[in-house]
Parts: sequence; C-alpha cells; structure tokens
Amino acid sequence: MSHLRWTGRKDLMKTEEILKLETRLPLELIEINDELLEEIRLNGIKEPIEIRVREDGSKIVWDGLHRLAIAVKLNLECVPVLLQKM
Repeated sequence: MSHLRWTGRKDLMKTEEILKLETRLPLELIEINDELLEEIRLNGIKEPIEIRVREDGSKIVWDGLHRLAIAVKLNLECVPVLLQKM
C-alpha cells in the first residue's frame, strides 16, 4: 500500500487490503441498496472509496462504505480509492 499517494487522484487498491483497515462502521451494519448494487455491477465503482491517513500512518475507511460492501458482495478484486490526510 505504500505506493498509494494522497495526490487527489484515484488509485486502485485490492478489496482484501481495504477490508484489513479500520472502518467508521462495521460493514455488517451497512444496508446494500439494490439500485446502487446494479449500477456498480453494470458500470463499476465510479466514485472512489475515501481512505483517511492519520498522522501516525494508520488508515480508516472514511467514505464509501456502501460501495465497499457492494464490492465485497460482487467479489470485486480491486476498487478505486482516494487517500486523504486527516
């Protein structure tokens, strides 16, 4: 994951690596919207999942939990992410 930068551009990250990060809510609590699921199935994830990087280097999935839950359900190998400093 060290290759990822917080440049404001999208990078791809393996879903399995994202699942190792802290999340604001457990994914089990996220309700999957059928319309969003179908849109992502047809077109992929267009808006990146936002990951915040703390001063100590630890990361948390900050925005995009619904997209991440759908990526897991659809078995997507990689998803677009955007790293931002906290």
